[in-house]
Amino acid sequence: MSEKCFHCDEPIPEEITLFVDIHNEPRAMCCYGCQAVAEQIKAFGLDDYYRHRTSFPHRPDSVVPDELKQLTIFNNPQVQSEFTHKKDEYSKEAKLIIEGINCPACVWLIESRISKLTGVKEISINYSTHRCRIIWQSDEVKLSDIFLAIIQLGYKVHPYNYKKQEQFYENERKAQLLRIAIAGLFGMQVMMIAIALYFGDASSIEQKYRIFFQWISLLLTLPVLLFSGKPLFIGAFRDIKNKRPGMDVPITLGISIAFLSSLSSTIYQQGHVYYDSIVMFIFFILSGRYFEFMSHKKSIAHLDQVSSLLPLYVTRLGDNNKEIVELNALSIGDKILVKPGEVIPIDGIVSEGQSSVNESIITGESLPVTKTINAQVIGGSTNIESPLTIEVIKVGEHTVLSNIARIIDKASSNKPATVLLANRIVTIFISVLLVIAFLTALYWYHTDQTQWVAITIAVLVVSCPCALSLATPTALSSATTTLIKNGIALVNNDAIEKLAKITYFVFDKTGTLTKGELELENIKILNSNYNHEEILNISSALESASEHPIAKAINKANKNSNETVIKSIKNYPGQGISGEFNGSWFIGTEQFINKNCTNSHLNINTNEKKLRKVTLANSESIVACLYFKDDLRDTSKLLIDYLKNLDKNIILMSGDHESIVKEIAIKLDIDNYLAELKPEDKLEKIAQLQKQGKQVCIIGDGINDAPGFAQADVAIAMTEASDITKLNADILLLNNQLDSVKTMLKIVQKTNRTIRVNFTWAVSYNLLALPVAIMGYIAPWMAALGMSLSSLVVVINATRIGVKNYN
Repeated sequence: MSEKCFHCDEPIPEEITLFVDIHNEPRAMCCYGCQAVAEQIKAFGLDDYYRHRTSFPHRPDSVVPDELKQLTIFNNPQVQSEFTHKKDEYSKEAKLIIEGINCPACVWLIESRISKLTGVKEISINYSTHRCRIIWQSDEVKLSDIFLAIIQLGYKVHPYNYKKQEQFYENERKAQLLRIAIAGLFGMQVMMIAIALYFGDASSIEQKYRIFFQWISLLLTLPVLLFSGKPLFIGAFRDIKNKRPGMDVPITLGISIAFLSSLSSTIYQQGHVYYDSIVMFIFFILSGRYFEFMSHKKSIAHLDQVSSLLPLYVTRLGDNNKEIVELNALSIGDKILVKPGEVIPIDGIVSEGQSSVNESIITGESLPVTKTINAQVIGGSTNIESPLTIEVIKVGEHTVLSNIARIIDKASSNKPATVLLANRIVTIFISVLLVIAFLTALYWYHTDQTQWVAITIAVLVVSCPCALSLATPTALSSATTTLIKNGIALVNNDAIEKLAKITYFVFDKTGTLTKGELELENIKILNSNYNHEEILNISSALESASEHPIAKAINKANKNSNETVIKSIKNYPGQGISGEFNGSWFIGTEQFINKNCTNSHLNINTNEKKLRKVTLANSESIVACLYFKDDLRDTSKLLIDYLKNLDKNIILMSGDHESIVKEIAIKLDIDNYLAELKPEDKLEKIAQLQKQGKQVCIIGDGINDAPGFAQADVAIAMTEASDITKLNADILLLNNQLDSVKTMLKIVQKTNRTIRVNFTWAVSYNLLALPVAIMGYIAPWMAALGMSLSSLVVVINATRIGVKNYN
């Protein structure tokens, strides 16, 4: 019996001896097609596909072009599962890495072209990280077609994989350093010869030595031009091919003019040579881009550090045994053992043990959190003291860590208005710059033919708008990293710009200004046919599907084994809940009970309205009143005072009774408060403020305030990290700490100030440098140095956002 192909499971012909090393073992292949596909799977770091596949793929068609044949592996659902997740039945989202992006113009080009493909719903690229987030309809377009379209634009694309990206960054770092080293080494020799030629002009050097030095300079310049400068020319060629002039076009045009002019002068011994300017151009430009590259790498290090901490293997507990298994072999319901000092690899619930857990890398909270039985733990946090047995509830792409990474990737890929404006300005500016350079060359050629080349080169290089295109993206990237380190997730980059214009802060009360940890304080029975246990069981069953703090308090207080089954549960936001159990039952506000209960007016004690309570009733009478207590957060008053010092207007909007809301408002010194509001009422009040020209930020739990969150200019959600998938907000406070708002506002202020400084510097530099270069006062090497330093200033200024202590 012949051996079968490891890839497709087809018999291997006797004359075929092809192997691919997978999982450190040589695997037999039946044809060159399977060999190519298997090598591609391995190259993209997707070897785990072979461990977890449940069926074998079809044998690749030998007539399919090699490039397309290799890309078709990404149409396999099991391969896709490594880097994609489903949005709905046909819609999928993938995380990719795109290599070859040199400037924001590259991002614009890819997004513009790919978004026009049939079936592509959304594409966004983070310029700082080169990560691409794409959503497509799998029934309309294949992922391999999207890959091919990106490749045809001149870029490399592969699935996002932490290890693959780290390898890419390391390879790119080494390649950039090698190019800089070559440019520096040969450049120094060219500069020394240039000094000799300059002094030779003053001392009448013999012609034979001048010719000799010029030819030596030419030979020394060629490695710099052809090797070190290769990426610049590749980028420029791609921009021209795609009819989208980017930063590399004026730079390489200046270098090309300088080289061709120098080559002509060397051959015909007429005119000046600019070999020293060429090598300095390339050295300065590559050095500036290297520092920019390292800054980008630093900006994404925090989340990548979290991903790298997750162990590859875990201890899974069986009935009577323990076994070491791969992390991705875990399933929901499995139990694992996490020893002290180990990183918790999944989201789960503690089923045995008690220990302290450090969640700082997720929430920004430096103090460890005590975890006991039934407590939830977050993947990426570290167990400190004692062993914990944890039941798996979420794995892989469904964990909190993965969701946070997706949120931040999405936010980083969003293009705020300032970025879009800068990109449009840069595109126009480059086109105008090329026209100005042409007119400058024309003028100086007829005015002074000895200077036209040098001046044209200086104009092309000195005013390349690199700094302008980097002004906003670098600041936003640094701000995003700084925010997440402080337990704040930026979902929408536009929020940073909008927060600076906010005039009104609208606060929800429960769970925002208060701790949101309601406790059931007392039950007043108003119908003697029901006892305390029955009332708790019915109330708990009605509130079982609700996320409101009152619902959580009732469920927490019910220690009974509840077998009450409520059918036809219906939620009325801001009012109450109804359901069927031996008749109709209602729990909620007095207005809600009055509306649904026949005899409710007979039992309401108007003297108790000032207390926090909900009422339980059936269709005939009120059964009980449940009373709760909720304390203010320690930091609420500090935040309100801080906002007032910033001359911000504060409004407290709540669905609670007026007496309760008034009491909170008095404690916090809030003059403007509104009570007994339904969610739609909050929306209306916010809309009224906006009609008056006010900019409104709402801060709440994000679950019961969805209409207000959608209407407000900026929405900030107070949330435990495990709830982030339920929210639709611009900013998430992952640590659920209200004082994070103060930290966030300080970071936002610093970011907006940095963006303004960057813009002012970039625009001023270009406006000043261009006319000076046109007049001939800037030498070509000075132009290269000025352009590189202008970009470096912007990058360094942006990194200062993450250096400051905001506490």
